[in-house]
Amino acid sequence: MKKHIIIISILISSAAQADVPKNQIKEVNHLLNYVKTSNCTINRNGSEHKGEKALKHIENKYNYFRDDIKSTEDFIEYSASKSTMSGKAYMVSCPNNERFKKPVKTQVWLLDELNRYRLISKQSNHESSEIKYTICKEPRPQICTMEYIPVCASLKDNSFKTYATGCSACSDVNVIKHKAGQC
Repeated sequence: MKKHIIIISILISSAAQADVPKNQIKEVNHLLNYVKTSNCTINRNGSEHKGEKALKHIENKYNYFRDDIKSTEDFIEYSASKSTMSGKAYMVSCPNNERFKKPVKTQVWLLDELNRYRLISKQSNHESSEIKYTICKEPRPQICTMEYIPVCASLKDNSFKTYATGCSACSDVNVIKHKAGQC
């Protein structure tokens, strides 16, 4: 009888600690940081929240739903896609990002960033660790100086293209990252 109680206790305690798999925790942490630093505004039930305030709400929901979350996609679904009370989708708008200037569902926005992050991670795993890449971040540059210091840029479609500078590369929304030198 004692054995059964101990086994049941272990099962209950491990179920209460459910979360995304260890290999996806980096993805969740990346998305949390992305919300915090994005300069985008998340609209929840008519109230607008930026950065730290939006992050705090998503973290609270993440902690609440941890036992239901089994993947990074579940994290987005449970923690950052809609109001638990009203069922209304959260919306996000990003003034410095052409793709997300108009409000879109946060689920779409975060899945887009997750796919971008996974692509970068996948490419990084296949490339030499000696090569220094610069990852393009939001907001993208709007104006660059006219100089020629060529960089090889990695695009979303897995192709590569030479740009005059890192600034000009990152001003293209299709560029993920770049390294010094021509392609």
